Amino acid sequence: MNHQATEQPTSPEKDTSAASTEARSESVMRNDKKKSKAKAADLRRVAPRVVALARPHGGTLIIGFLALLLGSGINLLFPYLIRGVLNGDQGYTLEQHLGLVTIVLVALFAIQSVFFYVRHYCFWAVGYRVVTDLRAKLFNSTLEQDIEFFDSSRVGDLLSRLGSDTELVQRALTINISVALRYFIQVLGGIALMLVISAKLTALIVMLIPLVIIGSMFWGKKLRVLSRKMQTELGEASVIAEESVTSVRTVRIFAGELHEIKRYGQAIQTALSTGLSRTSLAAMFSSSMVFVMHSAIALVVWYGGHLVQSGELSVGDLTGFLLYCVIVAVSFGFLANTWVEFMQAVGASERIFEIVDQKARIVSPEHPKPLPAAREAALTFSRVSFAYPSRPEADVLKGVDLCINPGKTVALVGPSGAGKSTIASLIPRFYDPTSGEICYGGVPLKDLSLSELRNEISVVAQQPQVFSCSIGDNIRYGRVDASQEEVVSAAEAANIHSFIQALPKGYDTLVGDKGIQLSGGERQRLAIARALLKNPSFLILDEATSALDSENEQLVQQALERLMENRSCLVIAHRLSTVQHADLVHVLKEGQICQTGTHQDLLAQPGLYQRLVQHQLLE
Repeated sequence: MNHQATEQPTSPEKDTSAASTEARSESVMRNDKKKSKAKAADLRRVAPRVVALARPHGGTLIIGFLALLLGSGINLLFPYLIRGVLNGDQGYTLEQHLGLVTIVLVALFAIQSVFFYVRHYCFWAVGYRVVTDLRAKLFNSTLEQDIEFFDSSRVGDLLSRLGSDTELVQRALTINISVALRYFIQVLGGIALMLVISAKLTALIVMLIPLVIIGSMFWGKKLRVLSRKMQTELGEASVIAEESVTSVRTVRIFAGELHEIKRYGQAIQTALSTGLSRTSLAAMFSSSMVFVMHSAIALVVWYGGHLVQSGELSVGDLTGFLLYCVIVAVSFGFLANTWVEFMQAVGASERIFEIVDQKARIVSPEHPKPLPAAREAALTFSRVSFAYPSRPEADVLKGVDLCINPGKTVALVGPSGAGKSTIASLIPRFYDPTSGEICYGGVPLKDLSLSELRNEISVVAQQPQVFSCSIGDNIRYGRVDASQEEVVSAAEAANIHSFIQALPKGYDTLVGDKGIQLSGGERQRLAIARALLKNPSFLILDEATSALDSENEQLVQQALERLMENRSCLVIAHRLSTVQHADLVHVLKEGQICQTGTHQDLLAQPGLYQRLVQHQLLE
């Protein structure tokens, strides 16, 4: 039986699969090219900005540059003098004038040291000034960001940018620029003088320079990526360290020391791994550049030896040329290292400029409207909906309508997550509504000056922020220009003056990190004193007595009553006593107001409020 070979038809599915795979490969290649172009564009954009930071200090830099030029010139003069002595130029020989040659060289090096001192001081002074300005600018930009920026950022990473990242930029503008200019001058000057001595030997050296430049560009790109990655990982480690230290009591109570040590250890090991990769790459780059230049010197010795033998070159010329070769080779080596560090600084500066270039969306209008008469202005929410920027698909508020009339107290109650704190955050414009409008005295909040609006608002939270300074300075934070008498008056109204007076240093007593040396009740009364000193027209209270014992609660409640007099108040309520004194109560459920009325009216109605009173608000 004869078997005929038949050609199997190609499956359409296989063709489609192959075409799809090929298309994906081409897509990946295009994306890689786009990323490469984007990184190159970032380098072209960021590198000039790093250098431009020193522009305001141009006068100091010019002095430093002149000193650098003169010091480097003396360095280049040394081989030329040795060449002249070996050749017997001007009648001076090494055998007869050794002492004189030594004295001249020592004098030149002494002058050079003065020039290098001026160069070092000028460049470092500029670096310190620049990094101080940069840190101030970065800190200002950080504080100007919207609250949503801080919701998605971590303190440790921000501190890393303020600390280690700015230090890298400082190095780029001090050591790197100074060293780069010095060795660049020595490379150019050395090659020029080598050309004077022997054009043939110089041509041999110059032929290798394109290899060095191409290598620098190739390795520099890879180093910048690794440098940025390492700075990011160091930022992650700083985040863990900051969280562990600030939460040390929680760590201890849960015996979490080993866990935190392991977490931090893993983070720094990750950064170490990237750092070692970057170091390996940098070492490979530097060593390859040095190998190329030293190999060039070996070629010069070989070819120069033939020229000496043929009489085209003297021993003095060859010696001087070799000294210039060493200077140029060493200079190229330092330039390679400088390029590595500069790429690291560029990677760090990208992280800095990310924040500096990021503009806040919630800002004062260019021409704000006058603030309404504060004590007579009502605050109104009209069909307000809101979703946090980090979760835009989940509405926290849904068409909320409410009004807080002048001098009245409005309470918000409801289960956790109902939107109470979100309403409080919208009033000082920490966020803007997704839809709807909030008005103060009939004027939309967006049309008012942020500083004027916030000057009329004060907040007393469950866990008030206390700064790591004296008690007096914490109270004075409400109004930094307040006199001591005004501070004392506010403390008396807040029922904390007698406690402060009993302390050894009184109002100058330090309260420790975040007020750790104060009790909860003392921190609350300090926050109330701060609010009293500010004298706001609108007050937001996040149930300031909910976590206190009965004695402290009574003192705080008395202080709060003084604070609430003749002010519009929004109270996030967790206790029945607070709700009973409110003029109006709004009950929130899943971002909507489901009940509104006085305490007595709502208590008589079956519904959520009645259940909350029965199960949660009863004392």
